[in-house]
Amino acid sequence: MTALIRFELQKVWRKGSFLSLMALLLLLNVFFLWYLNQPTGDEPPLLAYKAVCQDISGMPEQEKLIYIRDLKERADGLSLVEQVQSLYSQGSESGDSFAEQLKDSNSDLYEKYEELYRTGDYLVYTDSLAKERTLLDELYEEISAVSDYEDYLAAVQERNHQLGGISIFQSSGSNETFSSRNTAKSAADHAGLSSANIHWFPSKGMTMAVESQVTDLLLLLSVFLFVGQLITEEKGKGLFAITRSTKRGLWADMGARIAAVLIHGGVVCLLLYGSNLIYAGSTVGIGNLSASLQSLAPYMESSFPISIGAFLALGFITKTGVVFLLGLLLTACAVYSSHSFLPQLVGIGFLGLNWMLYAFIPSYSKLNLLKHLSYFSMLRTDALFGTYLNLNILGFPLDRTSCSLVLLAILLSVGIVAVLLLFRYGNRLSIHQRSGHFHVPFHSHSSLFRHEGYKILIANRGLLILLAFSILLGWNAFGKDYTPSAGEQYYRSMMLSLEGALTGEKEAGIKAEQARYDEAFAQIGRIDQMVADGSISENAGDSMKEPWYSELTFYPWFQRIQAQYERILSDGGVFIYDTGYLYLFGQMDDDFLINLLLISLCFSFSFANVMAMEDSNGLWGLLSATKLGRKRIIIQKWIVCGIACAGITLLPWFFRGLSISSVYPMGEIWTGIQSIPQYQGVPVSLPILLFLLLAILSQMISTQLICAVVLLLSKWRKNYFQTLFLALLLLAAPLVLAQMGLNIMKWFSVWPLYGWTGIIG
Repeated sequence: MTALIRFELQKVWRKGSFLSLMALLLLLNVFFLWYLNQPTGDEPPLLAYKAVCQDISGMPEQEKLIYIRDLKERADGLSLVEQVQSLYSQGSESGDSFAEQLKDSNSDLYEKYEELYRTGDYLVYTDSLAKERTLLDELYEEISAVSDYEDYLAAVQERNHQLGGISIFQSSGSNETFSSRNTAKSAADHAGLSSANIHWFPSKGMTMAVESQVTDLLLLLSVFLFVGQLITEEKGKGLFAITRSTKRGLWADMGARIAAVLIHGGVVCLLLYGSNLIYAGSTVGIGNLSASLQSLAPYMESSFPISIGAFLALGFITKTGVVFLLGLLLTACAVYSSHSFLPQLVGIGFLGLNWMLYAFIPSYSKLNLLKHLSYFSMLRTDALFGTYLNLNILGFPLDRTSCSLVLLAILLSVGIVAVLLLFRYGNRLSIHQRSGHFHVPFHSHSSLFRHEGYKILIANRGLLILLAFSILLGWNAFGKDYTPSAGEQYYRSMMLSLEGALTGEKEAGIKAEQARYDEAFAQIGRIDQMVADGSISENAGDSMKEPWYSELTFYPWFQRIQAQYERILSDGGVFIYDTGYLYLFGQMDDDFLINLLLISLCFSFSFANVMAMEDSNGLWGLLSATKLGRKRIIIQKWIVCGIACAGITLLPWFFRGLSISSVYPMGEIWTGIQSIPQYQGVPVSLPILLFLLLAILSQMISTQLICAVVLLLSKWRKNYFQTLFLALLLLAAPLVLAQMGLNIMKWFSVWPLYGWTGIIG
């Protein structure tokens, strides 16, 4: 069995193309770890943390606290001197006065560090005082929390004691509440902890290494690639029928493949997170791995009595199990399905659904079990073992970690059994290019365009994928709630009455509305003065101001009207109700990002095999011998894919336009785009309609570029799964990370070209 497992691993790992992709993943992981942790603004450099780690190494805990506290006081004092000197340098009476006040209120601190500031030789870890203070503020907050760990534990026990003495928490039997049970459980879980093995050091390096979302994403991508190579490619060659018919092929073959998926997940997890730890250790420092986990301030609330090294080991084992679960899902789909693309679609759908559960369900929601037990919650092992959380299960508190691990074990067991049974009793032992259920009969003709369209859209199932993503794009638009707020209804009513050229009647209406708001502000000011003079009490003043505050409810929306009015007076133009256009052009919505992600996924799945399909059948050699050779066929493939891209690109505009215009009327389409305040800075005078067409054209160009990348990858790799993997890595992964909060990743995609109307302004 061991030899069989080794054979299954070697079949994939020894491929030069696979090794190249794994090396690419490793390089990308280190690159993004470096890039995303580059300091900006007043953030201290990473080497500053390493220098602190080196300086405090070997210090007793109390000495560390004193050392960091003194450095913080020093930085605060120097910052005070710098601020006072900056005020004096303004040469104004107000600046001098404020400087004197600041100096007098902190006289001891100012006198202590004034001379040091004048020497200029006061920076210890950074090259600026602002960075120095940021660094020391962060470190002092951490060490203060960790140094008070015994007090934290005492507070947990005291909270349980106090709540136990309050009548509403005193209950017994079936009347006991979740709050009382949770408090008691928290006290019990923390009872065995102490500060005996607490050795504080900066947590920057460790959190940087174990909390990388990019690393998690690359880990998941590696599983997609491995399963595609291990299962689907062999199935496509018809080898499953042979192996299953052998003496040991029934269970041993699939068992070896399952073990290979597990080992691959563990090895890649070790490589990726090992590289994270090596990088973090060399640039920042990761401290003493034998120290208690609670030595790290972000994980101080954990109730696990484990060392940092054990924390890393548990995280590695759990992550391996979590990615193995994805591998089992993909393997099961690959064994069951006769279509090569189905496992990838199911895998993407599974991850997408779990990400939505994890990202969009609030922690306080009644559905928070779906959030905390989702796939991505289990993948976040730093939170799983480094924080403390009990879930409300039928009124009883159960710790999130235990629930997650039990659920993971159950799912893994079910997954292994499902894969084995599907292999034992399944009859889909090869990949079929066509399925009778969706077969469209082929009629003879002489049109090369029609023939390539048939192969790409029908035989290759591209049309099904395009239709599926079209539904998703439509649902994304129509499923959005565009219900206007009360303020927006006020703004809409006002703007629809004002829309068009400025007239005397419209100007009078605006001035009357402004006078109403001015009166409200005046009355509030008068009442405030009465309170200040002592004529009325503060409570009485608040009561008198309440109706005037009600008058100002919609003032922020009136300011938008006032801004358009002032623009017309100064630069000319017309009034325009702009909310609909702001939604349409992405100024008030983030649909562009999710639409681009869906389109990237759509093209990756639809066109990854367009160029490779001829290689799989050995037809390129035959076609090269024809009069026109490959060139004409390649051109026709590009045309078919390009037309499909254009159609998919137009769909979001159509769906969004219908959905938005049903709530927010969009008129004055021939007026200049500068009439919309957000686009006043557009240097070229364009009608809104032409601006819209330009936005659509730029999105078409960006989607054509996506299509071109997929087709070029397909021509280069000559393999569906390798093409799909690289396409997802290059096109979809940056958008996924951006959607998860890493906004900088947008700029590693075509998003600036696709969503520029939402950027400018």
